[in-house]
Amino acid sequence: MLEAKNYEPCFPNYNESILGLSNSILNHYGIKPFHPTLPGADFLLGKNFPHVVVILLDGLGMNILEQNLSYRDFLRRNLYSDYSSVFPPTTTASTTTFLSGLSPIEHGWLGWDVYFEKEDKTVCCFKNTLQGTDQIAADYNVANKYLPYKNIVDLINESGKAKANIIFPFGPDGHPDFDDWINEIQKSINKEEPTFTYAYWENPDSALHELGTKSNTLSKIVREINAKMTYLCEESVDTLFLITADHGHADIRNCFLKEEYPQLANMLERPACIEPRALSFYVKKEFKDSFPSEFNKHFGQDYILFTKEEALKKELFGPGAANPNLTGIGDYVAAAVSDKTILWNKNDKQFKSHHAGLRPEEMRIPLIWYARKNKRNLIKVLYYSFVAFFVAFILYILVI
Repeated sequence: MLEAKNYEPCFPNYNESILGLSNSILNHYGIKPFHPTLPGADFLLGKNFPHVVVILLDGLGMNILEQNLSYRDFLRRNLYSDYSSVFPPTTTASTTTFLSGLSPIEHGWLGWDVYFEKEDKTVCCFKNTLQGTDQIAADYNVANKYLPYKNIVDLINESGKAKANIIFPFGPDGHPDFDDWINEIQKSINKEEPTFTYAYWENPDSALHELGTKSNTLSKIVREINAKMTYLCEESVDTLFLITADHGHADIRNCFLKEEYPQLANMLERPACIEPRALSFYVKKEFKDSFPSEFNKHFGQDYILFTKEEALKKELFGPGAANPNLTGIGDYVAAAVSDKTILWNKNDKQFKSHHAGLRPEEMRIPLIWYARKNKRNLIKVLYYSFVAFFVAFILYILVI
């Protein structure tokens, strides 16, 4: 491992991460987990509320939560703990980890752009487009073809233990209006049968990319999210809400490999991929030995450079066996530890804030919870508890 200097990297803690949360959900519904569960989630799920809702607010890392809300605000007041994202801490890897119960090395959806050797293409996993373009990669979904997985919603439905569903703001059945999205969550739990709901919302991530972490407009968006979550949770009964994020955010400075560091760019077989702050490099044969020193000459203060073997041995992409179709990890992997962010060229989308590196701001995410019993059900429980106690007491008197 070729170490950067003067930094405090925050490596993923897969023992207490969103990987464990997903497996706690599986375990709660009697499905054998793929990995160890998250103890805090096990405790909360053990309260056995008939309805469970996991809300994932994209980009709402611990730093964004703490910078924009006070201790009195709902989301901070009900914080259970902070815990870890995965590597890279980015939506593609993290949300797929939650939906599959598998680590990034197992499911293979490592980041925004992944190289598929059998296609000899680098493809945006979510959009099915060629890297850096709007051109469709194939007339089938490349990532789904080579890296399929069964999501936990299907597994829960198959178990028969609960009616499970997913609510997104996009897609053919999406709910892009925030209030409509919340109404859909309320409808999903307004049932007699037990339910599980996974609801994903795209902010504050979208706003953070465009505005950065210090924007007043961003603060207003986070406060609005807090208000909507307060309303949703406090108006719902017999429901355990687990609110979390996929990653946090850090303000960045962009640089451009092709224009500013042509010697490095010319050492590569193809443009670097995965994410700008979690780069996968495929190096030409003649530069395999010289690439590390050249890279660290320019970025040794800003990125940790791993060989592929080092990244796998360290389980940087998580525990478990590598997906047999995974070809997205090149000869070297570079993980950002400063605010400097490497884009391929000046045509790439440029953001003010980003994620996917090894800074605490990117890696630490919250686990927030809220639940309220139906008062009528609570009275009924208390009544039957009292009757049971009274009967037990009478029997005890008779025995003695």
